[in-house]
Amino acid sequence: MTLAPGGSGLVSDAESRQMAFDLGQKPVGKPTAEAVDLLIQATFDQHQPGFSLPPVRVSARMRRTLGSYMPSRKQIAISSRLLAMGDENDIRQVVLHEVAHAIVHDRWGDKPSAHGREFRSVCNEIGAKPRRFVDVTTGEWQSQIRYLSKCGHCKVLIVRKRRMRSVRCVCGLKLYPQSWRAVAPAEGGETGDWVML
Repeated sequence: MTLAPGGSGLVSDAESRQMAFDLGQKPVGKPTAEAVDLLIQATFDQHQPGFSLPPVRVSARMRRTLGSYMPSRKQIAISSRLLAMGDENDIRQVVLHEVAHAIVHDRWGDKPSAHGREFRSVCNEIGAKPRRFVDVTTGEWQSQIRYLSKCGHCKVLIVRKRRMRSVRCVCGLKLYPQSWRAVAPAEGGETGDWVML
């Protein structure tokens, strides 16, 4: 499938068995975290007034861990995969789990254990499940991930289900990509919109 030049929709290309699109026509951006920041601040306003953190850090490196709180930086980090492919409830549970860690650290310092009595009491207070982990089904995520590489000749992005040593662009040029970017379909976006992971 290729984008029609100057058009907005996808056009079937019988000769091409790949997906490609012009970067100028379809955005490839990072998942945004504004809603996460609002949830964090609303929870602090209600349960820990006067406490705030820097904006949440969205990390593409977090693949097995979906969220973390770093006491030394006083910052919550969230996996870009969670933001791009998780549903609203999954994101909420992970964020509230990390907010509970931040509140425990603010109230008691470094003394309490990571998922001890204080953590469980804060979780109950803010409406998070007081466990060491958050149930998020990530099995379907891998099937949604695609990989992008850019043609150096025609500047079209080539989309594949997996990284490959060589690919043929819609312009006919055979490419040997040095790097592939992991992307996922944008939630609620138009067909062809992608977010970087």
